[in-house]
Amino acid sequence: RQVQRGYRVTVVCLRGPTPLSDKLKAASVQIRCLGLKRTDVRQLTVLAALLHATQPGIVHTHLTLSCLLGRIAAVIADTPRLIVHDHEADAEVFITPGPLLALKRLMEPRAPPQRTRYIVTSRAALAYASEIRRLPADQVTLVPNGVDTARLEEGRLSTDTARMQLGLPVDQPLIGFAGRMAPEKGGDLLLEALARLPDVHAAIAGHGPLFDVLRSRAAALGIGQRTHFLGHLEDIRPLFWACDLYVQPSRREAFGLAAAEAAATGLPVVATNTGGLRDIVLDGVTGRLVRPDDTVELASALEALLEDTAYARSLGSAGKDYVGQHFAIGIVLDRLDRVYLDATPEQERY
Repeated sequence: RQVQRGYRVTVVCLRGPTPLSDKLKAASVQIRCLGLKRTDVRQLTVLAALLHATQPGIVHTHLTLSCLLGRIAAVIADTPRLIVHDHEADAEVFITPGPLLALKRLMEPRAPPQRTRYIVTSRAALAYASEIRRLPADQVTLVPNGVDTARLEEGRLSTDTARMQLGLPVDQPLIGFAGRMAPEKGGDLLLEALARLPDVHAAIAGHGPLFDVLRSRAAALGIGQRTHFLGHLEDIRPLFWACDLYVQPSRREAFGLAAAEAAATGLPVVATNTGGLRDIVLDGVTGRLVRPDDTVELASALEALLEDTAYARSLGSAGKDYVGQHFAIGIVLDRLDRVYLDATPEQERY
């Protein structure tokens, strides 16, 4: 979409090519895959040499290691503007090794280039950037992840057709969940809550280290026949179209893109009161928020919406409108344009 807006974009991958890089190539985005392993000491020097050779006007980094290496490489290559996009800002203490976190702290916010701007994806991360990271307010901007609302509705199937396509029961209440099978996503909490909801089924999309553990747990809880593990879905839309509710029981969540996409399709969302989920779900207005790790409250909220379908529909409708007003991809791109513009001296803008 930035290419469509007139940007000349090169995406630099520290690792090798992926299916996503093939899609970007098809969209006329230049891809440079460095093909380096995470432990390769050449990552910084190769990246710095590439930036020095191409002389980009802006370097925009994503995720912890790339933000660190990209910033150092940008300094070495004398890049004039740097955008540090911190997708996991308030979760960094969980995901960043201690030495790397210490180095990050030493570098912020005084390290060059001076025209550095930081992007965070939620209000919780914005508060963290101010209170913990001590970043200057004029250097930090909240830009949420974007939702392609038009794409989510394109070719929409009926509920029954979507369920049949995914091999799901067409005549039972169905709760949907999409996410990595990892502790922070709370898949185990969903299973515990589902065990309290007789005759309710759950469709779970995603893969990860706990995939087999969660399948075994579902069997042990006696809900194996009501829990449908779909694995990785290349197209997540049929899952949303098939379900009555969507649940995001995360223990922590930087943003919650799947929850936002589910809401964009009109699904009422039940989520935990943590991180970016609080920006997406307004309790009692666009969905329901429950305490993290509280499976009783989670089950109660799900049961209430399954029983009161009119209320559930009203939450879903409000959620769809809210996502369209605040997280639609065009709105997010406008915000990103503004970050780029603010990082550019006035005499260089035109």
